[in-house]
Amino acid sequence: MSKVSIVNRALALLGANKIVNLSDNTEEAKSANNMYDGSLRSILAECPWNFALKRANLNMITTTPEWGGGNYFQKPADCVRIFDSNVDDLKIEGQYVKSNSKSVGILYTYLCTNTDLYSPSFIDAFSYRLAHDMCFDLTNVASKQAELIQLYESHFLPIAKSKNAKEQAPDKIKDDLWVNSLRGV
Repeated sequence: MSKVSIVNRALALLGANKIVNLSDNTEEAKSANNMYDGSLRSILAECPWNFALKRANLNMITTTPEWGGGNYFQKPADCVRIFDSNVDDLKIEGQYVKSNSKSVGILYTYLCTNTDLYSPSFIDAFSYRLAHDMCFDLTNVASKQAELIQLYESHFLPIAKSKNAKEQAPDKIKDDLWVNSLRGV
């Protein structure tokens, strides 16, 4: 599904006119251009979407924290949100990642703009998010905007997250020292 198709799904939810191209000189295309990237970043930050995950070993940089010790590492330019790390003391500070370790690896959601990778349930949720974000520009109806975000948050996003999670193998739960001591291990 193309970017224009996703925009047209969102426009249909608003009862607005569809576009042929994002460069059209219409209010709908202008609103879509203003909102699309922000809406995409917002939904990508919601969970570790399987189609938008990357792993990276971060590069330590020469800039060090003013106080508190540790090392700074450069976040990848395409990083939307970090979901996991190979260190326990990871802290995000602006454009940097801070840790006392000498090397840091992360699992993160990247700014995936390849719409062919999006799952159908993600497209559904994204269409509602985008429609919400464009709603007031195009309709000037706050109640419609509230309805769209409610549907996004209570229905479409949870379904997309659930389907995304089902594609992952479950995490193996490790017994801790307390459980092992109860078992005599």
